[in-house]
Amino acid sequence: MSEQGQGGLYKLVADYGTSKSWLQSSNLHVLRMFGKDHHQLAKVRPELTILAPDGTVIATMDHWSYEWKEADDNAA
Repeated sequence: MSEQGQGGLYKLVADYGTSKSWLQSSNLHVLRMFGKDHHQLAKVRPELTILAPDGTVIATMDHWSYEWKEADDNAA
């Protein structure tokens, strides 16, 4: 499966370095909550990325973060 969301779904990608997992939903808020909760409770914290249905990055969270960083914040 590609990094791009399928069928108008948002995609949460969890990159653990040695493997990637993803979850898709039509509800962006649910993916944000799920990703943040998983990240805070995980023993091995992944790099998280939320993608729009067209594949553009909406937000990221590195393994040191506790909050989402919006893609607009990355623009210089």
